[in-house]
Amino acid sequence: MHFRFGIAALVVASAGAIVVAQKVSSPEELDKAMKKMQPALQSANKALKSKDFPEVAKQLAIVRQVIDDSREFWVQHKKDDAVKANRETVGKIEAAEKLVTDSSPDAAAATAAIKEIGAACRTCHETYRVRDADNNWVLKPGSIEGQ
Repeated sequence: MHFRFGIAALVVASAGAIVVAQKVSSPEELDKAMKKMQPALQSANKALKSKDFPEVAKQLAIVRQVIDDSREFWVQHKKDDAVKANRETVGKIEAAEKLVTDSSPDAAAATAAIKEIGAACRTCHETYRVRDADNNWVLKPGSIEGQ
């Protein structure tokens, strides 16, 4: 009986992990995921100004998760340039994370690293995103097949 309970607990725990890391597969899911980015980057910058490095790391983890989750969208739509940019952005995020989790974090270097993340975001936006009538970022019409 304990064996079955253990397996059931493992299945429930695994299902919970799937909910946390949700891959993006539609333009609507992409827009929803991307809406988490700006608040997280703003919070990271605010925390960096007050040298709250654990909070910076927490916010960067949110940004990294969104970028990781969105990669599958670009793979499905065969946008190799976006997949490449996605991976490069993750590299920039990881570099920033290292700077703020180091035993003696470098605020100036972290600030520069976070600016690089913002620049990477702008590059993708220039190609694949546009503002809608309500001034929200959305997927640029025609940037993927069937849209």
